[in-house]
Parts: sequence; C-alpha cells; structure tokens
Amino acid sequence: MQKKHAKKPNILISAAIISIAALATANAHAADAVGFKPWTGNINELSSDGSISATETGLQSAYSDNPALNNSAWAHTGDWYTFKNSSLADVTVTVTGDSGFAPGVTVWATGSTEFDGGTTSFGGELSSAGFGTPHSFNATGAMGDTGTLWMANGNGGNVLETLGYAVSGPSHTTGNGWGETILTGANDISLTSTFENGVSGSTGANFASLVFDDLAPGWYAMYIGGTNNATAGGAFGLTVDSTVSPVPEPETYAMLLAGLGLVAWRLKSREKTLDSAAA
Repeated sequence: MQKKHAKKPNILISAAIISIAALATANAHAADAVGFKPWTGNINELSSDGSISATETGLQSAYSDNPALNNSAWAHTGDWYTFKNSSLADVTVTVTGDSGFAPGVTVWATGSTEFDGGTTSFGGELSSAGFGTPHSFNATGAMGDTGTLWMANGNGGNVLETLGYAVSGPSHTTGNGWGETILTGANDISLTSTFENGVSGSTGANFASLVFDDLAPGWYAMYIGGTNNATAGGAFGLTVDSTVSPVPEPETYAMLLAGLGLVAWRLKSREKTLDSAAA
C-alpha cells in the first residue's frame, strides 16, 4: 500500500519546516509515559551508509490482535526505540522474529528533538475497551487521530507525523479500540513529504520491514510488538540501515552532456535533410 510522493525540490525547505515545528513542541504535558530500549553498543545515531541494531523479546500481541484491548496496541508491553538519522538517505527498518513472534512496527518523526515519551492519559482519552492511553493506544493512525493525542505534538508529546507501519499478523478493520484500521503488510500513512519521499516495505510470517525513500535528517521513534495472539511470542532482531545514493562522478556528467550533444546534432542534421528533400 505504497503512496507516491513528488520529490522534495529542496531539502532545506524540509529542514526549515522541521525546525519551525520543533519550536512548537515545548509543552508542559510530557511526562515520560513510555521508556526506551537500548541499541547494541548504545549507538542510536544512524550514520551515512551505516547500520544500527538491537535484540529483544516481544509479547505475542503487544502491537495488535489482543482481544482484551479490542486489537489495539499496549504501549507498556511492547518495545520503544528512538534513533537519529544523520543524513538524507534511504533507510530500511527490519524486524525479524523467531517462529513464535509475528512482528508489527510503526515509525514516527519527531524532528530535531528525541521523542519525549508522551503523557499518561492525556485529555482523558479512553478506548472502547475501557483503557486510557498509553495502556492502550492507536499505533496505526495519523497524529491527531483518537488514541494518539498522548504522544502528538502540541498535545501530550512531541511526535510530528506518523510515517508508516508494517504488520505481519492478521488485519483488523472494524471494532478496534480506537476505531483505527490495522492492515497486514507495509502501509504508508504519512500525510506530507516533509520527512520522506515514499514508504514501502514487506512482511512475512515472522518479519516486517519498512523502507523510507530520502528520509530526512532528524529524530525518529519506533514501536515494536507482536501481532498474532495465537502465537507464543519470542525473540526478535531489529536493524536500521542507511543507504545514500551515490553522487555521479564528473565523468558521468561529461558522458551525459556528450550524449545530449550527439542527439541534438542528429536532430539538426535530420531537419536539414528533410528541408533539402522538401526543396
């Protein structure tokens, strides 16, 4: 379910938008409603053409498919990570579980500041299952949707935009705790191209991945949990990889210009031939 975006004409525009949005994130509500898991080697900055990783054990339905929560996510039983992307690059997030773990993962953008953890029970949000946030929360909705205010910028947290999610377990389209839609597969739910130029990915029985084209520099948050209540849960590995598109060598530009010149010459020669034939 990939959404097509127009390429950003100037990354400085996005950087300016992110900086302006960050100025509005300061509020008195954030209270560290959730904590974060460590990365291997405590390295949470993704360098150009680099990779970071982590390993953890996940519960079978912390992300979705929990009947007690009307299929919604339970923030305190899943795993939260934050990372800083240091350069404009294509970034791939991959979660691979053992045979008992069917992962789900969501990625959010927080701009120039790390996710502050959100606020418990902000605004009195209450799911249809009777639980407040983030005991139950909306892991697949856009910021501002029901069940997201506890972490949304200008409300209970500093999250600017939900970029995408991937679910390897079953879909749930009705009767969910926050009225959210939970679809199997990789899903692009970003509302703008401020932080990326497209979201794609794939899922299988025990893995889920998201690919972000031209992910902007800045901070990002992730939530990971199981999506199949019928399984036992189990260990998983998380990797985040950066791939910077190579800048063409000067020789490449020279060949391109030479080719364009040849095409122009041939077209001009063809026009002269046609003019001679007409005369």
